[in-house]
Amino acid sequence: MAGLLAAAALIEYVDTITLVERDRLPDGPEVRKGVPQGRHLHGLQSSGVQTIDTLLPGTQESLFAAGAHRIYMPTHALFYGPHGWMRQYPGEHFTLGVSRPLAEHIVRRALLGHAHVRILEGAEATGLIGDARRVSGAQIRHRGTGERENVDADLVIDATGRGSKAPQWLTELGLPEVPTTVVDAGLAYASRVIRPPDEATGRRFPLIALQSDPRSGGPARVGGLMFIEDGTWMVTLAGTKGVHPPLDEEGFLRYAQALRHPLIGELISQSTPVSRISGFQSTANHRRHYDKLRTRPTGFLVFGDAATTFNPLYGQGVTAAALSAVALREEFARGPLDEEGYGRAQEAIIRATDIAWAMASNEDLRYPGTEGPAPSARRKLLQRCSDRLRITAACDPVASQALFKALTLTTPPREVFNARTLRALLRGPRHPAQYDLPPEHTGLPAPTVCPPRPSTAAEGGSAAPAPTTDPTYTDETHEGRTPMLESETEKKAVVAVLERLVAAWSEQDARALADVFTADATMIAFGYLRKGREEIATRMGEAFQGPYKGSRAVGDVVDVRLLGDSAAVAVVRGAVLAAGETEVTAENAIRSTWALVKQDAEWRVAAYHNSPVKEDMPV
Repeated sequence: MAGLLAAAALIEYVDTITLVERDRLPDGPEVRKGVPQGRHLHGLQSSGVQTIDTLLPGTQESLFAAGAHRIYMPTHALFYGPHGWMRQYPGEHFTLGVSRPLAEHIVRRALLGHAHVRILEGAEATGLIGDARRVSGAQIRHRGTGERENVDADLVIDATGRGSKAPQWLTELGLPEVPTTVVDAGLAYASRVIRPPDEATGRRFPLIALQSDPRSGGPARVGGLMFIEDGTWMVTLAGTKGVHPPLDEEGFLRYAQALRHPLIGELISQSTPVSRISGFQSTANHRRHYDKLRTRPTGFLVFGDAATTFNPLYGQGVTAAALSAVALREEFARGPLDEEGYGRAQEAIIRATDIAWAMASNEDLRYPGTEGPAPSARRKLLQRCSDRLRITAACDPVASQALFKALTLTTPPREVFNARTLRALLRGPRHPAQYDLPPEHTGLPAPTVCPPRPSTAAEGGSAAPAPTTDPTYTDETHEGRTPMLESETEKKAVVAVLERLVAAWSEQDARALADVFTADATMIAFGYLRKGREEIATRMGEAFQGPYKGSRAVGDVVDVRLLGDSAAVAVVRGAVLAAGETEVTAENAIRSTWALVKQDAEWRVAAYHNSPVKEDMPV
């Protein structure tokens, strides 16, 4: 994937691109020997998906057409972190429910649609041509025949992954040894594809992440389950040194059942195996500091896992490679690379992975037996900030949004910890707040309360009140029903309608957007009035070809009120982000009011109105 994305970054700037690939490539999305990760759970985050689509337009649409789907986090996901289950707040960031072979197949097909790109299959690079000042090509060996040839090039990019021989190749050219940092928690994991008992169960549990608790002082045991294409789940179990998951049927299930929560084990036991259990153990975080070489040859760059490798457990590799590809393209957009430009490009490639490296290595250093540098004061501070964010994110929507901005590599940490997030962290709970599974995932342990942060007399407040039962989970029933549970279910259904609209906007699908409205709905947006579903579809279609082309809608649901059995009002704070924009700012923020009605058991928008955000009324 890194090689494909590096090539995609250069499409507009070079005459010929040759990809040298060790494997003979399949015609479709199949697991192949050269990609052991293909048999395991794969994370492709929203920032990566959107970045790939800018490099190879149309790939996002092709992925969805092939069966991939968005899993908004934490809206559609169940995260069991160090502090229990996280609440499923509405979120704008997602991970892609797709297998690695399908994602790679779609990206490769899009790249090969360009006539000046070719793949040399069944071949591998064995060295560089050139000297310490300039690389002018690569030495190639054809694996089937053993025949060797030299391929000349103005630029050689090493994207050969974890097993890269670039440090050795450079020393053979007379260059110094490449400085390296390794952080290895000794993680191993085991995965398989399973089929849920039915499609509804699969969609009810599109993503589950059972995380470990690094504060326990023991090794990590984790599990992940994701709904991918063809109505199947990919399930991965992992553990650090001393607690590696077994590869036999009985041991695999027993390991899943012994995780910090039994949910994944229960779902595995109800499912049908589709693939064998596969293991993987080469998971160290590995950073080769090509950016720190005092001398380096022109005509050569190192990219993807060959430069910075992450523990695959965090699902950041492909997304980080996509961000590096954009950095590479930006350097070429400045003009042809000279000696200084090659250094700048290599630094930009590695700098694009800084956030992912910090997150993965900092987390792995918390587990016993991890090989790596002793945690610095800065690392320890980052770990404490991470703990505080997770505690608060479990039951605070602002902190939750900030956490998933970081996990999806959407926003740098300095922007994640903005004033709004810091306020949430300061007012959040002092101690981990427990919250159990939503009502639709019952059959599991009884829920507990996610209490507000207690105040004390010393802080100027009254003594902390006694805990109260979360009204969402009241035991009071009426004719066999739980009224508050039904109320919360309806509120979630209302939020789901708004999420459909956001998804339709992001896909620039005016018809799907209009279908969220009633036939006679009104829509007042930025001062313009649209009446009726058909006019909304027509005008939004025109807007998606004009001022809103490439834009996307984002927002947080501030409040949902039910006005009887078939009417509701929702208040949302968000923005329409133009192509290239990533953050809601004071200038683009809007508030909106949504009136919804329930027609034929389905919620639809009857009226919509937005306005710019104002914080205080002038006096």
